[in-house]
Amino acid sequence: MVEKGSVILKHKPEDFIVEEVWDNYICIVSDNVDLLKDSKVNLGKFDIDDRRAFLTFELEKLNLDHFNVLSVLSKKLHNYSHEIGYAGTKDKNAWTCQKISIYNAKIDLIKNFSHPGILLKNFKWAKHKIKIGDLSGNNFKIVLRDADKDAIKVLNKAKNTRLMPNFFGNQRFGSLRNDNVSIAKLIFQQKYEEAVFKFLIGYGEDENMEVKNAKIRLKKDKNIQAAKNYFPPVLKKENMIINYLINNDDNWVGALNVIDQKSLLIVCQSLQSKLFNEILQRIIDEKIKLDDNVSLPMLGYDSAFSLGRIGEIEKEVLRNNGLNLKDFKNIKLPNLGLRSSKRKAFFIVKWIDMEIMEDELFDKGKKIILTFQLDSGSYATTLLDQFFICRELHLNKTSHLRDKTKEA
Repeated sequence: MVEKGSVILKHKPEDFIVEEVWDNYICIVSDNVDLLKDSKVNLGKFDIDDRRAFLTFELEKLNLDHFNVLSVLSKKLHNYSHEIGYAGTKDKNAWTCQKISIYNAKIDLIKNFSHPGILLKNFKWAKHKIKIGDLSGNNFKIVLRDADKDAIKVLNKAKNTRLMPNFFGNQRFGSLRNDNVSIAKLIFQQKYEEAVFKFLIGYGEDENMEVKNAKIRLKKDKNIQAAKNYFPPVLKKENMIINYLINNDDNWVGALNVIDQKSLLIVCQSLQSKLFNEILQRIIDEKIKLDDNVSLPMLGYDSAFSLGRIGEIEKEVLRNNGLNLKDFKNIKLPNLGLRSSKRKAFFIVKWIDMEIMEDELFDKGKKIILTFQLDSGSYATTLLDQFFICRELHLNKTSHLRDKTKEA
């Protein structure tokens, strides 16, 4: 039963389209989503012989986890993970298009690449690797389904809002298993054994039963030696860790180093993001006035606390999470040390259009199509959350923005 004032987000991946923006260039998704079902590489007029150190191309994906896709590329193209560059992670339950770079690309393997839900296109040679943050922003086209008059009224009012709290979105915390923060916290608290076990036993609701059962069994019996015999081959990193521990007498720090450093650093950075969200939320809750362009700290080992009440909030949030600034130094895992940085407290929505149509999938509801652009590092889910916080205040009840991927 649909509750009053509710809408459904991400009923299907095609309802959440993300296209990277690079200055005046946009990575546009295909005209037909069926092209991703059994995609083949078409090099077109690409000059294979005019070779550079890096090959760049657009990666279009449908309903696939970002890091799982990188693993597919690494395996099929015979490249190490650190040789693959990208400017930003993209949602799993979505239809997305972004730029990727590959160092020392093997063209024969590129030509023969094929994988359900992945399309590689628009190839170019480049002198430099694509790095996190290189993009200008992202274009979004989002379909909200089964909307009633209340939801439409709120969106009509909220669509003219140009300034939004710059919270990190949920994908920052692990789109598949959502356990990045808990693992990171254990690492910074130097609880390395617990961190390794948390990694080994964590699973997402969308994973298959063989994976879930293996991880549930290990959580129950905690027998690493036995796990070697029943962990499925698809869990490559977990099996590498298990083999390492069997051969290295419970060296938990070494086991963490088995995970590639880029992935582990992203896990640790998710804790910084959580702390930022909590600090910003406390500032909003306490109605502390901030300038539109003000930045707040991403806490690290070299941070200096802000002055006044905001500094007190930073200390309280850190303390409530069982951490000190010095924890971010992480002497035993120096590559994971986190320095301080700044992030804008608010972001600007550059443009937004809204179209209301009959919903072909829900007889009694309307379909709302939102199109807008956000700068790099800002999240569409944050924007939508803020719209429906406005609705919550309007109705004086709980928000009913429902993510279809989380409904059973």
